[in-house]
Amino acid sequence: MDRIDAFRLFTAVAELESFTRAADRLGLTPGAASKQIAALEDRVQARLLERTTRSVRLTDAGRALLDRVRPWIAEYEAIENGLVADQAAAAGVLRISAPVDFGANRLVEPVTAFMDRWPHVEVRLELADRMVDLVDEGYDLAVRLGHLTDSSLIAKRLADAPMSVVASPAYLERHGEPQHPGELARHACIIDRNKPAPNLWKFTRGDESVEAKITGRLSLNGAYASVAAACAGAGIACSPAWAAKPALADGRCREILTGWAPDHRDLWAVFPSNRYLAHRVRLFVDHLAEQFKDGL
Repeated sequence: MDRIDAFRLFTAVAELESFTRAADRLGLTPGAASKQIAALEDRVQARLLERTTRSVRLTDAGRALLDRVRPWIAEYEAIENGLVADQAAAAGVLRISAPVDFGANRLVEPVTAFMDRWPHVEVRLELADRMVDLVDEGYDLAVRLGHLTDSSLIAKRLADAPMSVVASPAYLERHGEPQHPGELARHACIIDRNKPAPNLWKFTRGDESVEAKITGRLSLNGAYASVAAACAGAGIACSPAWAAKPALADGRCREILTGWAPDHRDLWAVFPSNRYLAHRVRLFVDHLAEQFKDGL
């Protein structure tokens, strides 16, 4: 096995946390894969993976090697696969996972435009606010918002996804408008359970950072629901700017704390691996990057 194939196998085992699945991906037997990883460990004079009967985990040396070889492998395979892809039209089924609000309101139009451009691609768009397992559940890619946790998945940043703090004019007239994030503790805030830390809102202003612990009688899940509740006078919401934009435009809500930047988020395309990535997936990721190049 040459060094490129050895690093490819190591990367696959690290991504999938399984010798069996990595071997299957590369057309090897699990035994052959295990021997080749052992040979790679002998070559680099370090133990790269901790093996148990149930799992495979990277060692510190393995994590360091993965960080170094993954970009190189991805670039090599992008060149290699691109030579093949350039000769083939996009076709087949494209399975995409996306959050409910964003998928329904911001992703359907780009998906439709992509299908118009590539008529032999069938799209199955699954909308769910849970974090799906792309590999086990058979998705080609996911569109995600926020901060990505450490993962073996490949992620491409598509756009900024800023947040806005909003309230209805009627609420602000009755309760006053906070001028500092610390004042939010005295207000009714709308708790969006889709957020990783729904009761903790983070803000920055220049070099200053503030964490506001918020409370409220209304909790729900969803960006548009949060904005709708704020428009109805239920309290103050911190929601994605793209979700708040229509309500701000027609005056149902006002943006507050404008001198402070709520915890910044990003829009991402996430997919399992560059290894043999289908042409339709590459084209769709590039399409999304173009669609959202001016932000949300």
